[in-house]
Amino acid sequence: MTNGSPRPAVLIAVFLLSLAALTSYALARPVGMEFRGLIWRTIDRYYHPGIYAEMYDPESNHCLLNKAKEAGANFLLVRAFYSCSQSGELVGNDAEAEDYLGRAIDQAHAEGFGIFLTPYVESACFWPDQECVLSEEVWTEVVLKWAAFAEEHEVELFAPGFEMSLIFEPEQAAAWYKEVLPELRKVYSGRIAIAEHPYIGTGRWEVLDREGAFVGYDSFGIAVFPWKRYGDEIDMRSLDDYRADAAQRAELALGIARRQGIETVFISALGMDLWRGGEPDPTTRAKGYEIGIEVAAQHGLSGAFLHSWASEPDQLGSSTEVEEMLRQIWAEGGT
Repeated sequence: MTNGSPRPAVLIAVFLLSLAALTSYALARPVGMEFRGLIWRTIDRYYHPGIYAEMYDPESNHCLLNKAKEAGANFLLVRAFYSCSQSGELVGNDAEAEDYLGRAIDQAHAEGFGIFLTPYVESACFWPDQECVLSEEVWTEVVLKWAAFAEEHEVELFAPGFEMSLIFEPEQAAAWYKEVLPELRKVYSGRIAIAEHPYIGTGRWEVLDREGAFVGYDSFGIAVFPWKRYGDEIDMRSLDDYRADAAQRAELALGIARRQGIETVFISALGMDLWRGGEPDPTTRAKGYEIGIEVAAQHGLSGAFLHSWASEPDQLGSSTEVEEMLRQIWAEGGT
C-alpha cells in the first residue's frame, strides 16, 4: 500500500458508517405507507348553514385535488359535520351533506384517491368541560346513516366518529364501540377504523384498553397533536420534544392495537397547534409534519392524515411549504 492511501480498517469503518446512515435514512422515509393522507378542509369543526357549499364546491374540489395529487397523497379524510347542544340535539343538514360530499367523493375517486369518511362532532365541546351532551342512541343513528352512505359511494375506510372516548364517558365509550360494530357490518362492507385521541395520564385510555373496546375493528387510528408541560405551561418548544411526543403516542397505539388484535395502525390526524406560546409558522409546521411522518415510518405505522396543509385561504394562506415538503417525501421520495 502506498503512502497516504487509506488503511483497510478505515475504509471498512467509512463503509459501515455510510451504510448505517443510509439505513437510518431509509427507515425514516414513508416507503410503503398505505395512507399518505390529507384532511379535506381542516379549519371548520362545526356545522353551519352553507358549510358544504363553501368547502366542497366543484371548482374548489378540483383545485384541492390537484394540490393533493402533486403532494403525493393517495387518501383524503372527509367529514360530515354536526354541531352539538346542551339539549342533546345535533344540528346539521344531511341532505346538503349527502349531495356535496357524494359529488366530492366521486370526484376524488375519479382522480384515484381513496376516501376515509367519518361523521364528526367536535370532542372539545364535551371534554374537559361538558358544554354539550350526546346520547348513544342519537349518535348511533347518525353513524349508521353515514355508514350506509359510505357503502353506496364505495368509501374505502369508515370511522364511527372521532375521539368518542372524550364525547362519552370511557366505560360508556368502550361499551358503545363494541355494540355498534356488528351494526356497522350489516350496512357497510369496507374497512372500519377507530379514530381516537390518546390523552395520556387521564385514565380514560386505560379503560378502553382494559375493556377491549377495539377488538374486531380493522384499523386503529390516533390523533397526534404533540404538546408538553413546561412548568405550569402547556406548549411545544422544540422539534425534539415534538418527535418524542409523537413517538410516545405511536408506541402507545401499537401496544393497544397488538393487545386487541389490530394489525393496521395509523395517525388519523397529525397536527401542530402549539409552538412557543403561539402557533407555528409554515416552515416550522412543515418540519414538524415531516418528523411526524418519519416517526410513523420508523414505528411501522400504516400512514398519517395531515391536518392544516394546503396553500388555501382557510388553511396556510399562500404558503406552500408543507406541500413542497410532502412532494419531496411522498411524491418523489416515497411510494
